[in-house]
This record gives sequence, C-alpha cells and structure tokens, in this order.
Amino acid sequence: MKKFIEEHEKESLLILITMLAVTRWWIPGVAGFENMYAASQWALSYDYGLVRRGLIGTIAELWMPVVSIEGVHHSASVALCAFIAMLAAVFYFLLNYKEKSGKLFRIILFFIAAPATLSLCARDLGRFDLFLIIIVFLSLTILSFKKQLWLIPVLMTAAMFIHESFLVLYTPTIIAAMVFVYASEKREKKVLAAAFVSAISVLAAFFVLFKFGYPKAGYEEFSRLVQSRAAFQMTELSMRECYYTVKDHLGLTLPYLRDTGSILNFTGALVILSPAFLILLNLWTHALRNCKEYDEVPHPDPPIQGEGMSPLPLQGGKSERVPVKTQTLTLRTAAACVLFLLATLSGLMLLPIATDYGRWLSAIIFCNFFSVFFLISRDVIKVEELAEYSGGSFPMLFVLIVLTYLFFGPLHDWEPYPYQHNVMYSFLSITSVLIFDAGFILRWRDVKKTELK
Repeated sequence: MKKFIEEHEKESLLILITMLAVTRWWIPGVAGFENMYAASQWALSYDYGLVRRGLIGTIAELWMPVVSIEGVHHSASVALCAFIAMLAAVFYFLLNYKEKSGKLFRIILFFIAAPATLSLCARDLGRFDLFLIIIVFLSLTILSFKKQLWLIPVLMTAAMFIHESFLVLYTPTIIAAMVFVYASEKREKKVLAAAFVSAISVLAAFFVLFKFGYPKAGYEEFSRLVQSRAAFQMTELSMRECYYTVKDHLGLTLPYLRDTGSILNFTGALVILSPAFLILLNLWTHALRNCKEYDEVPHPDPPIQGEGMSPLPLQGGKSERVPVKTQTLTLRTAAACVLFLLATLSGLMLLPIATDYGRWLSAIIFCNFFSVFFLISRDVIKVEELAEYSGGSFPMLFVLIVLTYLFFGPLHDWEPYPYQHNVMYSFLSITSVLIFDAGFILRWRDVKKTELK
C-alpha cells in the first residue's frame, strides 16, 4: 500500500480533489442555501447613503435589481469558481517552477483540503469574506511580480467598503509583505510607497466609515427601503449591523468565549486545525532560518579598515571578513520576516470581541498559507530544503489527514467545531488528527537530527 501511494501519489491525490469537488459543501445547491444573513447584505447599496458593506450590493444592482436567493447563490458561485481558477493558475506556476519531488504538491493539497479554507468558503457561500480573501490573494500575487503595485491600495480600499473587518483580518498581512519585500531585496522606493499609500488609504476608508458610514434615514424607513429590493425576508441582524455605526456595532457583538460550551467548541476547532498549525510553524521556521543566514567571505589578508568589512579572527593568524552590509541586510530581513509572521495572526485580535471565531481562524489560516506560497515564490522558503515532506512515514500520514479533513468537512463560522455532540465523528476525527500530529513531530525531529549530523 505504501509503495503504491508513493508511486501513484499525484493520481491518488487528484482523486481526492475530485471527491472534494463533488461533495455537498463544495458548491451547495440552491435548496441547501440557507445563509439568509449573508444574502441579506447583498440588498444593501449606496442608494440609502454611505452604508457600510454596501459596495457589493451597489455593483450587483447592475444585473440584479431585485436580490433573490438564486441570484446571490449564482453570483457567489461565480466568484468562488473564479477564485479557484486564480488559485489553480498560481499553483500551476509554483508547481512548474518550484516543485521538488512532490513536496510542494502535498502542501498545496493540504491547503485545499483543510476545513478552514475552500470548503468553509463554499459552506458560507454568499458571505463577503470570499471577496476579502480574493483581494488578499490578488494583492500578494501583484506584489510577488512587483508590477502594477498601484492596484494594491485600490483593492485594499475597495475591500474596506466591502467589509470593515478587512482592517484587522487582512491588512496587516499585506502591509507586512510589502515591508518584507522592501527590507529583503533592493529597497525599492515604489514598494515602500505602495505600502505607505495602502496603509493611509485603509485608515482613511476606516475613518470615513466610522464617521459617516451609516444611513441618514430612520431605522424603520431604512429597513423598508432595503427590504423593497429583496425578494425574500431579510434578517434583522443584517439590518442592525449595517444601520448602526462601527462603534455601536461593536456593542452589539456578544462574545461566546465566556461560556463553557463555546470554550469547548473553540478548543475542538483548534485540535482539528492543529495539523495546519504544525505544518505552518514548520514552514515558517524554514523561512526564518533562511532569513538569518548570511555568507561569510573568507579573506587571507588582514582586514582593511574603512571598507565596510568586519574582521573575524581565524586559526593560524588569518582572518576572514564579513560584509557588514550583508549582515545588516540579513538581520533586517529576519526582523521583517518575524513581523510578517506576526501580521498573519492579526485575526486573533477579534476573538475576544466578536462571535464568529470560526471565520477569524479561517482568516488566520488563509493569511498564513498565502504568505507561505508568497515566500516560496521568492525562494525565501526553498522547496528542496523541505525534507519533512518527503519519504519516510509522511506520505501515509499525509493521506490520513487529507482523508480525515474530507470526512470532517468545513468548519462553521460562529461554532467552528460542528460535531461537538457527535461522539463517533469526534472520536474518529480527533484520533486521526492526533496520530498525524505525533507522526509529523517525530518526522520533524528526525529531519533535524539528520541535518545536525
């Protein structure tokens, strides 16, 4: 079995992708589309003033004057399929130019199957989160090519008018990525300018929304006007969230992390996502290690002062000189890499103040994987060095966790662990996850020992 999987790994995993594509949570039918809260916000537009989250509804008004469940379903499905097509194009590029012995292929397939990524987007079809994720993906892709950087602040500003949570969930990752590129490469002014303009644009958009982002009409009139554009009964929660100011909206959120049931639910989600956290931690250690390395240039002659060289004594009276600029650059790059890592965790700030912590965990996972793929594209993470993902017991462990994730399905938004009352599902899923965690930690330790030798 192990030999078969190693010889036919790509074929086996492609079959798993096909399984994922035809499951009920990938692109659910209209009959199963029950996210009325998300669909309700598609009826918002700037016809009623500068309403928060009104940009998508204003654009959708061009082809959908009256918002229907079917219309939202089809529009959101097109957006999801477009996102998958963009991912496929970038993954093809990475696999074509960076692939080494199936290591990157496994990481990509793990990202696809994780319950907090694409399956969650499909389950929450209609939520504006998908558009925010697409904007993050496009921004990092543009930055990777370092062309048309002016599009990044434009996209980020648009994201703020789609959903104001973009400020906390995704903005730090994009800004940190630009700072990293500026610090680690040629210190191009256009990259720094793009970062500065992006930050200013997002903050300005937040100020506008904070100060003016609410309708002037009364609540009853506003509800009637918005309802007149929807072919279904809109939820009161979606009305209240977009009618009140940002400050008032924060007062409406009721954190569920205060009761025992929600703490257990959140803990269950963390356990299920622990393989993702382990793999991401491993990949970031590779990035940080490569950022800390610098070339020491040996030189048999005594160091000459004033040439920007730092003398290091060697045996036999000789010395070697390390370029100070190279070491300084590397330290700056390492600091920028640490900042980049911390920025991807910005979603943690919303956990104590907002209820949908399944969505916040999803944002963290997306930001981290997008950042990892970005670092791979720039050779900060070198695929040939990822020995943890080839040979040994990893192929079997990998198939185990992918099958477990397909069996588990997507996380939920405000109750991320959906099987807290299903003992059989919980036992099988958590057991498989813990087996993977133990196996991967052992594999990681063995690779470290081999490298030290």
